[in-house]
Amino acid sequence: MMQTTQLRQQIKAQRRQLSRQTRKKHSLQLLDHAKNHKPFRHSRRIAFYHAVNGEIDPKPLLEEALRSGKTPYLPILRQDTSIGLWFAPYTHKAKLKLNRFGIPEPAVVHRHLIKPWSLDMVFVPLVAFDDLGHRMGMGGGFYDRTFAFKLQRSHLTGPTMVGLAHDLQHRTLINTNPWDIPLDSVITESNLYQF
Repeated sequence: MMQTTQLRQQIKAQRRQLSRQTRKKHSLQLLDHAKNHKPFRHSRRIAFYHAVNGEIDPKPLLEEALRSGKTPYLPILRQDTSIGLWFAPYTHKAKLKLNRFGIPEPAVVHRHLIKPWSLDMVFVPLVAFDDLGHRMGMGGGFYDRTFAFKLQRSHLTGPTMVGLAHDLQHRTLINTNPWDIPLDSVITESNLYQF
């Protein structure tokens, strides 16, 4: 099995090589699979992300959520990154600011933020995923720390975790760590994988 660092670099390079037109097409194809996904239809509070570095863009899906009367949220980095993420509601009027990684996030006051266990569903960015629902992220561990409660407390199952990816990010098996949060499903431009 390829080492995690090598695999991460390889897939990120492949993802960046996708043309803007191909990425846009994949996002619209993903929308078709995702909007019929039962957990999406039944969820009200849904976390999204801003696509960077060739990630599949959930923007069409976010627009669908707004049209359907759902409340979309975006992640916000906290000052103490060892704690994880908080989530802020998103609307078209939301003011955005760049975080320390240059990723847009809502510029909101603390009282509008919600805790991760208050969400119904989280669309998670990833570098790679495998046939067992394991996810390889960017390496910062933000999502794993944020949703660690899913591993620790059986009575707090928390939100449904759904990875979004291009088909090229799929691998049969990837290396995992004990703290990795497994995905409930992954949606790509051509498939819906359920674990």
